[in-house]
Amino acid sequence: MKVPDLVKPVLWPSNRLREGYRYRDLPALALARLRGLSAQAWEEEVNAREAQAQVEVMRTTPRTLFLEITGRCPIECLMCARRYRNWTYGDLSAEIFDRLAGIFPRVSVVVLGGFGEPLVAPNFDHYFDRLMALKASVALQTSGFRLTEQRAAHLVAGGLRHLHISIDSPEEETYNSIRPRITFSEVTARIRQIVRLKREADSPFPAVHVVFVAMRRNIEQLPAMVDLVADMGADNLTVQYMVAHSEDLRQESLFYHQDLANQMLKAAAARARQVGLNTELPPHFGEGPRTTPQRCTDPWKVAFVRWNGEVHPCCYAPSKVVMGSLAEQSFWAIWNGEAYRALRRRVNTGTPPDYCRTCTAGRQRGLDDEAAHIVLAVAEEPG
Repeated sequence: MKVPDLVKPVLWPSNRLREGYRYRDLPALALARLRGLSAQAWEEEVNAREAQAQVEVMRTTPRTLFLEITGRCPIECLMCARRYRNWTYGDLSAEIFDRLAGIFPRVSVVVLGGFGEPLVAPNFDHYFDRLMALKASVALQTSGFRLTEQRAAHLVAGGLRHLHISIDSPEEETYNSIRPRITFSEVTARIRQIVRLKREADSPFPAVHVVFVAMRRNIEQLPAMVDLVADMGADNLTVQYMVAHSEDLRQESLFYHQDLANQMLKAAAARARQVGLNTELPPHFGEGPRTTPQRCTDPWKVAFVRWNGEVHPCCYAPSKVVMGSLAEQSFWAIWNGEAYRALRRRVNTGTPPDYCRTCTAGRQRGLDDEAAHIVLAVAEEPG
């Protein structure tokens, strides 16, 4: 039933409180409303100011919340760090999910992803449906394992906003050498199905992002990968350099094949222009900043919640770097706790935490530093 216009101003404060805002936020939200801003637009605006000022105590939520609903993954991809670490794995509990319920509607996007494959979680559909009921904007990171025809249809009908799906080769043999236990033809068929369902619904959602992890064995296939992604009707192709976590993968790193990598990236960019495909390609070797660290905004904009309730500052930090546990504290107590505040004080100074110096995103080291590409795993690292 349609809510009468006269009743809407009365319901507005209670609606904002149900979305996770606090009483002290209401005056600012009311002023933003007079300016024609939605609550989400206000959150974006304030968060941008907080990140620019590098405040220690946050009024806003992260813009991106990674939610690892399971730590399990049966695939054993060639480059995955979990092959070399003795982590423990399990599934997100309903109690941890409930502790975040007031945060989900406020963040820009809840990313179902992490070190596990989300689609193997026994309660994936339940959590997805609950997030939709909370009016969260949801993205899914997947290899495509267990992305069945029925589940693909459910994701589109349910309102998934972004699908990030990994395909590291346009050729089945190479693909299988990187991602065993997944059927190449099945994954590509599901992408085509989702694109078809979007068109039938005349909807831009979910945006389909194909992710390609570039290494020596597949880099010469990158221009052909552009053709495959365009032919499937996906929205864009994102290319990332592989990080080697073991000595046996060292020579797969494109750090040792820089001229070839640059050549193929240029060829892929040219092909993408020809076919009209949006691409996100990494910088070329020898052309990026070598000594000037990039400013990191993750401590103001990102949180990564693992399946056991541990909150990490980003998906690049080692597993031992924990800001707090949702099994013991509320999200706000962690988000504005001393660990996060200390990180915000130091991350963009000359003395950042050690784990920031070794970040595989290369913000501190730069693309042309070998250590940004070779990060050997420690087998006994706890998780």
